[in-house]
Amino acid sequence: MPAISIVRLDESPFEFVNGLRADTVSRGVDLEGATITATYADGSVEILTWHATDPYTNGAAVGTDISMSYGYAWHSLTTTKLLTSLQFDLQPAISAFDTVVSTDSASSTPGSSSGYPFRLNPDGPDPDGTITVTYTGIVNLAGASAVGDLYTTMIIDFSGLSAGGLLGELSWQSDIDTMDPCCFAAGTRIATDRGEVAVEDLRAGDLVLTRDRGMQAIRWIGSRRLSAADLAARAQMRPIRIRRHALGTNIPSADLLVSPQHRVLVRSKIAQKMFGTPEILVAAKQLCEIDGIEVARDVTEVTYFHLMFDRHEVVISNGAETESLYTGPEALKTVGAAARREIFALFPELADRDFVPSPARVLVPGWMGRRLAARHVRNGKLLVN
Repeated sequence: MPAISIVRLDESPFEFVNGLRADTVSRGVDLEGATITATYADGSVEILTWHATDPYTNGAAVGTDISMSYGYAWHSLTTTKLLTSLQFDLQPAISAFDTVVSTDSASSTPGSSSGYPFRLNPDGPDPDGTITVTYTGIVNLAGASAVGDLYTTMIIDFSGLSAGGLLGELSWQSDIDTMDPCCFAAGTRIATDRGEVAVEDLRAGDLVLTRDRGMQAIRWIGSRRLSAADLAARAQMRPIRIRRHALGTNIPSADLLVSPQHRVLVRSKIAQKMFGTPEILVAAKQLCEIDGIEVARDVTEVTYFHLMFDRHEVVISNGAETESLYTGPEALKTVGAAARREIFALFPELADRDFVPSPARVLVPGWMGRRLAARHVRNGKLLVN
């Protein structure tokens, strides 16, 4: 077994504006969008993008001389040319490497109880020499100080192996935590008992029209402003614009701005065929193949708002049906530690990691959402019939 040298650098600091969505639950799909740079001994370089290969678990990246796959267990890496280094940049995936185990002396970022750095599969291939793994892009979350457990970038250096690099196969792990906010942009008009009200003017206790249970009181509201500098540094956080009529006839009734992971309701025969139910919730960023749905690149700053009710609801925003904040144990980590304390005071049961509330509709994973959009485009069908 080669020696493993772990290096953590307090360099290239990066702030995620929200908390963790999934702590110590690494899946291949959580790397979706990550940029991977493979450097070979002959000086050539391949730059790959990680993709989900099924809706829930697995992902992969395949190049000319390298292939990688990962589900829940071990990353599988195969190279047909001598590989000297492999760099993973998780910023595009809105994820971070969690490198500190609970027995380490270092403290942990709020919401991150434990993780682990790069490690090899003891039952996997066993090259001779040393592998040096460097973590950089130190992360702080939602205004909390960086403590040295989370990083956006991992560089695996194989040049210390006896062959001068890696040729063949390797099986390894490194814990990954993900971050993804689901929220409305300021200016969104929410249907209430007083008519349409801008989301920034709503307060806890206000009555909002829901699809399933009529008027329901808001239990909690949270917000976060992203400046021009924030959006310039984190393009993946730019809002998605859903133009008027993009979902259906007069749906939405005016252009709608939501965060990339905010789910909108799709109601169609295609949804029925794919998921066994005509109504589903799909993240806005997965619908960008639809004409009129796009990243709002002209937006220079944005304030996002979370709305929370007694349960997950479908609400009316600019005339379109969209979700409220989903309070599953992983989704709650999209908000900062202070906000979670407020929410747990209102809903103590949510502090139980085994408690999973029911979603308002089927929540469609990313890969299936993109496939759904492609089928609607191919068949010339509206997302909301």
